[in-house]
Amino acid sequence: MNNLNISQTDPDWDYSEVWQSLHIAQNKIDAGIKFISDQETGDDATDQKLKEILKPALEHLESVIENDLTNYSDDHE
Repeated sequence: MNNLNISQTDPDWDYSEVWQSLHIAQNKIDAGIKFISDQETGDDATDQKLKEILKPALEHLESVIENDLTNYSDDHE
């Protein structure tokens, strides 16, 4: 997945990094969808490969949720 198609945003936009991280996760999910669309039947090997493809997407999503989204009301107290 080295050919990510992510356009650039204004780096001053508050959600620029979140937007890019979500696109990275989306590209990995799309790769998982493409992978299983070529499979005739499911088996342990296919499931393992799909997990390997999707794990980075999950990690990106967890990172966005845990690190990039803040509670704005805390900033104004």
